[in-house]
Amino acid sequence: MSTDNTPKRETADDRQHGAVSPEDQSAAEVRLDAGKLTLLYNAAKALAFTTDLDHLLDVIVGEVRKMIGCEGCAVVLHDEERDDFYWRKAQDPHQALSTAREDIRIPKGQGVVGWVLSTGRPALINDAANDPRVYRTVEDVSGFHAHNMIVVPLKARDKALGVLYALNKIGGPFIQEDLKILSALSINVALALENAASYDALVKSHNELQRLNLVKNKTLNHLSHELKTPLAIIEASLKILERKLRLRGVDLEGLPMERIYRNLGRLQIIERQVAHIVEEKDYPERTIVSNLLERLKDLIEIREEEEPALADAMEAIKRKIEELFPERIEEKEGIDIASAFEHAQSLVERMTRSRALNIRFVSPDPALIMMQPQILKSVLDGLIRNAIENTPDHGTVEVTGERTANGYRIVVRDCGVGIPDSEQPNIFEAFYPVQETDLYSSRSRYDFNAGGTGTDLLKIKIFAERFGFTVRFTSTRCSLIPTARDLCPGDITRCSCCKKIEDCLANGGTQFIVEIPERLLKAQAPPEAAA
Repeated sequence: MSTDNTPKRETADDRQHGAVSPEDQSAAEVRLDAGKLTLLYNAAKALAFTTDLDHLLDVIVGEVRKMIGCEGCAVVLHDEERDDFYWRKAQDPHQALSTAREDIRIPKGQGVVGWVLSTGRPALINDAANDPRVYRTVEDVSGFHAHNMIVVPLKARDKALGVLYALNKIGGPFIQEDLKILSALSINVALALENAASYDALVKSHNELQRLNLVKNKTLNHLSHELKTPLAIIEASLKILERKLRLRGVDLEGLPMERIYRNLGRLQIIERQVAHIVEEKDYPERTIVSNLLERLKDLIEIREEEEPALADAMEAIKRKIEELFPERIEEKEGIDIASAFEHAQSLVERMTRSRALNIRFVSPDPALIMMQPQILKSVLDGLIRNAIENTPDHGTVEVTGERTANGYRIVVRDCGVGIPDSEQPNIFEAFYPVQETDLYSSRSRYDFNAGGTGTDLLKIKIFAERFGFTVRFTSTRCSLIPTARDLCPGDITRCSCCKKIEDCLANGGTQFIVEIPERLLKAQAPPEAAA
């Protein structure tokens, strides 16, 4: 058995199409200068670790133009959905290719890209005008005319991704050194493309898993919530029923009480398992209070039946809860926004007589809010009191109301101390006074830095969730007291850092915005029609 070691001859077809034969490449062995080797090395390092493909390809095509000394460079990739090729990244002196790249598609099997990928060999073409493989539509659409080019395949794990182009060598024809540089670089470009595609797929999978996990948690939370309260009420009601039957001398032996309790127990086990799955260590107080309010009335009624002597106390508790957190009802009359502002202004004037504040109630746009009056008044009073307690004397608080394209907006704005950035995520989620506990001192309501339990904002957020409006805020902490441990003297005229009142007014503050949707507004007749 003999082996034919005779070098393969270049075919006429290879010569015609500018293919680069193995012996040509061997005969054209060249040594790259240090600068080009360094550029290749740095490009290879960057390509191996990047996930920002757009930035990377910008760098690569730019470096190719400098290393090889050509007018243009481009990366053309295969579109698997359309099964053709598109220009992923392109640079040229007049940006003709990059501007038109979205309009240029190369059909599969056509152009130099089709030839290179079908043969698996690079193409070095120094007479593009007479080469039949060149896809002329590229020139027609972009206006960029290629005189010569090198096209090398981009492959990863035997999968053809596309090609890398070098276009129009400056000052002469392309040579074997140019081909060597582009071929060496193409290996790393292909790996980077594959890495970026894998990274994008992982990101999409991660986002989809997060979405599914959110759906799962919401479903399980809902299931746990829907099971817990009815099961607790059923169990308590069964015990009351059993006790009353015994008091009446009913023989329970003939009743399926044991079977009822057994199956009730099975349901409670399922509820506990569901709760365990969704259990988290962080329980925002707002959620706890909202859930408690939904079941508190039933629990109080059960307790009244179990302990008749506590009926009056339970009833008093229930009335107080209903006063503080009334149930949502279908409001027929609503409240005029002007009357809510008048109520708040009257309360503020009465409660802030010891304060030296500029409190402005701007006449609100007319509107009838279809909400229980005590709810809107409570929200408005709470936000205004919060603003006053965080604004030093001689400061300003402003309250406005205006119609918007989507409903109605109430804004309570102060030029007070502001909320530190670190504390802002917490103010709606807990009984959370911003001031540090060891710096707290008891003061009357509406006094500067009055403190308190932090329940006003919590209650307002609960109202928002239950009644269908939104509340948000923006805040800038006074730069002279950046943290919660820094104290304002409570009077601008006593602040050593402010030469005049205007210095303080421009240096911090908070605004709370209440957005009431259109569905909670009732159209009002114009004054002429009403008359």
